[in-house]
Amino acid sequence: MAKRRLHELAKERGLTTRDVIQALESAGIEAKSALSTVEEVTVEDALKKAGLNAKPKKPASKPAASAGAAQDGAPGVGQWIRLRRRRRQLRRLHKSQLKDLAGLAVELYRIDSPRGKDLAAERLKAAAETESELIELDRHFGPVEDAVECPKCGLNSKRTRYCLRCGEKLPTAHGPQNLSAPGAVVAVVAIAAAWLLGGVNLGGHSTPQNASVAPAVHRSKTPKLPKYEHIVATVNGPKIGVYGNPTDQQPFTRLSNPNLDGAPLVFLVKELQGKWAHVYLPSRPNGSTGWIRRSKVSLAGHFFRLKINLTRHVLTAWKGPQRILRTPIGVGRAVTPTPPGLYYITELLKQPDPSGTYGPYAFGLSAHSNVLHEFAGRNGVLGIHGTNYPQGIGTNVSHGCIRMSNQSIIKLAHTLPLGTPVRIVGRV
Repeated sequence: MAKRRLHELAKERGLTTRDVIQALESAGIEAKSALSTVEEVTVEDALKKAGLNAKPKKPASKPAASAGAAQDGAPGVGQWIRLRRRRRQLRRLHKSQLKDLAGLAVELYRIDSPRGKDLAAERLKAAAETESELIELDRHFGPVEDAVECPKCGLNSKRTRYCLRCGEKLPTAHGPQNLSAPGAVVAVVAIAAAWLLGGVNLGGHSTPQNASVAPAVHRSKTPKLPKYEHIVATVNGPKIGVYGNPTDQQPFTRLSNPNLDGAPLVFLVKELQGKWAHVYLPSRPNGSTGWIRRSKVSLAGHFFRLKINLTRHVLTAWKGPQRILRTPIGVGRAVTPTPPGLYYITELLKQPDPSGTYGPYAFGLSAHSNVLHEFAGRNGVLGIHGTNYPQGIGTNVSHGCIRMSNQSIIKLAHTLPLGTPVRIVGRV
């Protein structure tokens, strides 16, 4: 009998039974056992003293809220449902924003790209606004204990280690269990915030000789990065030894950093084994590989790749599963053919004369001509570049290099990082 009466009192006032029990016990009434023996007037007086005397108007299928809660400005039942739905939507949106930022931060262009910086800044701002609204919504459902205020701009945050508004590192480190997105994603967002808003150079500045590249992320100083399709090793010191096997005592060659054009020495990684990296080499013969110590390089990842079809005279650029460019090209002649194989981009050179033979930009490849061992002062290195002879595109016209329209080479120059794999198939 006591339980039924208790339930009726709670239902009439839109409360939980616990709220009614606490109010009655504070008045000295033992609600669970003796409620059926207490007079109605005594119970009503006790609830009035506790501020729970207001009854909702009939009929009331679902009480809007208790009188005490209404006095405190708490939302009604319908509004609670809307708030919970909105919170779920914001959480999904925020997770999507962080993942989007992570991908953008990883590839944020290895050369100067104001458009990329502006886009990332806009997305950071949107993520910060979502984060702020989420925390305000969370306060409706209880105290937000793990929210941290940014000491620089004052934005509250509970889902990232860095402020999404200004890039400042937050004073209290959040544990992985408190993050709304995977730790690796949040880590890369932190890098993006620091790069965009903390003053770190995202892409360097192009020079007439060499278009500079953003430094790789040091794995020893940052959390693990997401899994990439391709890993690139950038040499840290002035030289690096290349070994035939990890067990070898001495390297079979040493390569200088930067290269002859002033570009950083990079390798496309074939596989990682402990303290060693198995890499493709920018050396003859084509397709050469070797082993380098991971302690001597910085590792970074990306999703880009190129495929060149010599038979169809077509170059296709991919970002993961998405095709971002398909363009006609000119390839090597029959006497100086472009060699098929797997190579990678070793450098990006901005040309002093955009209307010259090589157009505005030229990519250097790890590929070498099998016919020419010396050309233009170099040892037959092949490249991808623009042209001042567009009539040759779609034909076998070059000494082995890949020619394309100047518009296409500009797009690739503003998109592809060093270390992008280039697979050449078909034949002339």
